[in-house]
Amino acid sequence: MKAQLPVWLAIATILTYAAGYPLGSASVAVMPFGLVLLLRFSASAVVLWGLVAALRIPLPSRQQLLHCSVAGLMIQGVQFTALYWALQEGVSAGLASLLIALNPVTTSVLLLVMGQSKEDRRGVVSLVLALAAVVCACAPRIAQDHSIGLPLIGVGVALAGLTVGGNYQGRLVRGTNPLVITAVAITASIPIAALATILMPGPVEDWTRGLAIVGAMVIISSVAATTLYSACIHRAGARAASILFAIIPATASLMAWVTLGEAISGFTIIGIILGAAACLISLRPARTPQ
Repeated sequence: MKAQLPVWLAIATILTYAAGYPLGSASVAVMPFGLVLLLRFSASAVVLWGLVAALRIPLPSRQQLLHCSVAGLMIQGVQFTALYWALQEGVSAGLASLLIALNPVTTSVLLLVMGQSKEDRRGVVSLVLALAAVVCACAPRIAQDHSIGLPLIGVGVALAGLTVGGNYQGRLVRGTNPLVITAVAITASIPIAALATILMPGPVEDWTRGLAIVGAMVIISSVAATTLYSACIHRAGARAASILFAIIPATASLMAWVTLGEAISGFTIIGIILGAAACLISLRPARTPQ
């Protein structure tokens, strides 16, 4: 039976994951998305494997390495290649975060279809609140966003990669340190980024700004957010980890308001409250029958 997800781990994952959306949008504004990912994955692999070596973390068995690679290709390679392509093609970070934030719902549906989960009343309430939080946080952006079309399919593919990869990792990756999981995942995804760079080249508008953003993404998104999310799955399972996405879009909007001066609406505040409620309900320990 999976343990409860610690509040500190949930908060850290939400904050670092939310920061990735504005960073991703800013990066593809000055660099082709394939090059962004190739630089991010390559630098992240060096940092992560350096940490694994420095901390003397033991490597898992070949079978576990294979499972980490498969899950990583979906969570890292498929998710971010499809997502960054969609961002480059004009999908706003807000709309992208809305669709990715449906991860709790798609994860629950996948687990139900596979017969691995049965939602109790508390689970259903948390899912309903999660949906309401996502819609409230992103409703104003949806109303103003006219990028509906083919690029949204890319966001759908990104969501599928995150959902399937998270479920795969939760089921088959056992006893492996989250840093090793992330290092293997990112390393396995480098060829996908290289292929995207070759097949979809483009001009670099600003090398200095682009490299600075990629550097921030390596630390915040690859090393911190992805490792923390792997730790969430390892600690509490894919279903519990996915509910964190209920509050990520609202958190991302709040970050954009603080750092970039973007307007924040009352809907975003409501989204933060509902998302927090969904997380608290989901993470609250179940009562033990007397």
